[in-house]
Amino acid sequence: MAGRRGWNGDPPEDDEQARHKLLQAARACIDEGGGARASLGDVAQRAGVTRQTVYRYFEDTDDLFRSAAVLASGGFHERLRKRVLRETTLADRIAESIVFAVTEIPKDAYLGALVGSDVAAELPFLLVLRFVREDLASLTDGEHDLDDARIDELAELLLRLLLSFLQEPGPPRTRKQLRAVVRGWTRPVLDGYRRTRC
Repeated sequence: MAGRRGWNGDPPEDDEQARHKLLQAARACIDEGGGARASLGDVAQRAGVTRQTVYRYFEDTDDLFRSAAVLASGGFHERLRKRVLRETTLADRIAESIVFAVTEIPKDAYLGALVGSDVAAELPFLLVLRFVREDLASLTDGEHDLDDARIDELAELLLRLLLSFLQEPGPPRTRKQLRAVVRGWTRPVLDGYRRTRC
């Protein structure tokens, strides 16, 4: 691969590095577009390769931009975690996780560019599932003893709420109003977990 032309004179050493270079080019295109999603051709031009080269490493445009957004979402995950763990009860932490994601994802240059796209359903799933799986122990703080099945149920509930608000925001609400709505919808589930445990 080192002898190939292109790549702006700096060819990758292996396939992993090639993917990384293309992802960096995709992120740069999003940055330059002010959050607008670029085309696969734009990314190829910036990386100094042909469209066919991009297709060698990514199935299609959605795969490329989904991968770029997931790469960039680490910072989002950390901000989400820090904000949510300020809350003291499980109900408040769950509500805040949805409120934070609903209000911040559309503002994020990488994640916001995917809202309303064909991959919008997949990306929140990755983010929420990662958040729930990694941080649920901290979220519960001994308040609930959730087994794997309950964790999966909670992950699905959070995912469905997040997708519904991202795809169809509904009437304008303040953060406080949105939080109250989310708490109202999730409280019966958490109460059910509590009764099951008793």
